[in-house]
Amino acid sequence: MSKKGFYRGTDKFKRKDGSVVDIEYSLSQIPARDPIELIAVARDVTERRQMEENLRRSEERFRHLIENSSDVIVIIGGDGTIKYESPSIEHVLGYKPEELISQDGFSFAHPDDMPTVIDIFTRLIQNPDEPVSVVLRVRHKDGSWRIAEAAAQNLLDDSSVEGIVINFRDITERRQAEEERRKLEREAQVASRLATVGQMASGIAHEINNPLASVIGFSQLLLKRDIPEDIRHDVEIINNGSQRVSSIVKRLLTFAGQQRLERGFVNINDILTTTLALRAYQLELDNIDVITQLDPDLPWTVADSGQLQQVFLNLVMNAETEMRLAHSGGKLSIKTERDGDIIRISFKDDGPGIASENLERIFEPFFSTRDTGEGTGLGLSICHGIVAEHNGQIYAQSELGKGTTFIVELPLIARPGQLEPAEPDDSITGRAGRARILVVDDEPAVLQFMSKVLSEEGYEVETVDNANEALAMINSKRYSLILLDIKMPGMSGIELYESIGKIARSLTKRVLFITGDVLGADTEDFMKKAKAHYIPKPFDIEQLRKEIKRIIT
Repeated sequence: MSKKGFYRGTDKFKRKDGSVVDIEYSLSQIPARDPIELIAVARDVTERRQMEENLRRSEERFRHLIENSSDVIVIIGGDGTIKYESPSIEHVLGYKPEELISQDGFSFAHPDDMPTVIDIFTRLIQNPDEPVSVVLRVRHKDGSWRIAEAAAQNLLDDSSVEGIVINFRDITERRQAEEERRKLEREAQVASRLATVGQMASGIAHEINNPLASVIGFSQLLLKRDIPEDIRHDVEIINNGSQRVSSIVKRLLTFAGQQRLERGFVNINDILTTTLALRAYQLELDNIDVITQLDPDLPWTVADSGQLQQVFLNLVMNAETEMRLAHSGGKLSIKTERDGDIIRISFKDDGPGIASENLERIFEPFFSTRDTGEGTGLGLSICHGIVAEHNGQIYAQSELGKGTTFIVELPLIARPGQLEPAEPDDSITGRAGRARILVVDDEPAVLQFMSKVLSEEGYEVETVDNANEALAMINSKRYSLILLDIKMPGMSGIELYESIGKIARSLTKRVLFITGDVLGADTEDFMKKAKAHYIPKPFDIEQLRKEIKRIIT
């Protein structure tokens, strides 16, 4: 008991039923009493003690959750300074919590996100009951930027908090994974469209090339004759137009990945240098400064130099056009570098840039941002198809008003690893003037053209429009050469070739395939194994003569 005759304490007491309760009591001495008399006051505080214990445990549990949560809790005062950071801040952003206390919270947001941050802060102040969610970039201690998904609540009026509480988590890896998934989906969509157009192109190639072969052939025959100048002019228009159609079909097949690659060891720097030389004069006229940074130690790789030049030329011309239209000139920077097993080529311009909504579509077939008549929308699709055929990738980085960078990445291949072209069999000899040639094709105009051209060369020519009749003729006659279409109704050219081999194996060496179709993988494999010769339609007269003489003379 104190000197003043008063004592207060708590203790546990057992009740009659055996349960234990917490009792808070006080003892006070009644003055001037002898013997001493005390007044005792007792109160059951079991329930209150239980509530206090529950509260303590709740606070401890809450603290434990905050301190061990992967999410970050931040409290920012009304002046924008940081009042609290949960320990997870070190794992997420690299800072120790004590480093950030009293720091300006706004200084950790990406400059480009500041308008959003200010807008959210204003909304929280003006509407304290309205929570706000946002995704923004936050600076890591190492200087990099992390993507954070945050939820904020204004608790400035709460005396226990007195700040804006922000709960955020790092979603950088998730965003990167989503972006990679979207990229793969876009590539799959483009590949699907390319495959669809490829099938279409493959189908129409045969239908176009067959009649085109006769149109080009007969026009060339007419041009070799002594005809009036006005008629010659008309025939030249026909021939040039036909050649143009032939070129368009080839570009379609290239775009669709249906053209065969002629691969060999190539120097990417040399291809770029040659490409720039082709455009040097026009680039100068358009006031385009070209800056090259070509790695002198860039290794050679295996690729189709002609098709890569087509890709590079297209990218240069695209950049040239955009800069010329935007500000009558500009700067084009071209760089090559090696990154592990990848050769990277970048084309950076200071043109108008590409809107984000178009950036994902630029490689789609027939998509163009230019006015009607100013672009076909095939250029970048062709580039994509060619690069994909080389097992590489092409992509663009751009912002409106900040130019565009196209990047081509090609695998570094040390050795060609492809079959060499079949060599002509020099053992086959004969005299052209006496040679008998059989032409097998289901296109009547092609048969007429071949018969006329070869007859004028002094050959004895026979024609047939189906393989079954051709087989009967081959069984009864001897031929110096058989010109054989691959795709025909009924028995195909390859099936006829195999039947010829059963008649006389040596006769297969005197077969020259002619086709207006695209060689599929199975057909190409057959050609390589058989070491067979073939020429694609449409072909010109000189090409046809050269191939025939290579076999029969």
